[in-house]
Amino acid sequence: MATREQMLAAITAYMAAHKRILGYDSTPTWAQGFSPHEVVMKYPLEVGGELIGQLWVIGFPRSEDLKFRLQIVMDGPICRLDYTDETHPNSITGYTNGWVPMVVVGPHYHSWPINQRFFRGVTKPPKLHDALPYMQPGRTFDAILRWFCTDTNIDSLPGSHLMGLPGPGLLI
Repeated sequence: MATREQMLAAITAYMAAHKRILGYDSTPTWAQGFSPHEVVMKYPLEVGGELIGQLWVIGFPRSEDLKFRLQIVMDGPICRLDYTDETHPNSITGYTNGWVPMVVVGPHYHSWPINQRFFRGVTKPPKLHDALPYMQPGRTFDAILRWFCTDTNIDSLPGSHLMGLPGPGLLI
């Protein structure tokens, strides 16, 4: 079995590797999310000709505002962008070391580099405790998706891609 250090190195290498989204050219087929207020679409990621991990787009069809999550998932989430109005505290260690603010309010990004220290091994997925405010200029789903793809080394999407958010009337 791989050691914690070997797994950390493998995930870090995966995040640095060029990835390609599969299925971006098909209309999303939404599934029920973790709560009755959210839906999820899971896109496979290809790395070096192999399917490794997924990009999850989580939508909130009942929300009147632009609200969604983007996350890369292997056995658990590796990084996540929460484009929401949520507020949550960061870890004390992250705050006291100056890596993250004490609290994030609104859109925020749980990147792998600031959360890899929480990885405990293959028996538990990493917890994404720390986040930085999302301060990029894009304010549309497509612009934010493209920024996330660039930051996580996912190949650029063509202008004709069909990835989007669920409509307000979507019922699962």
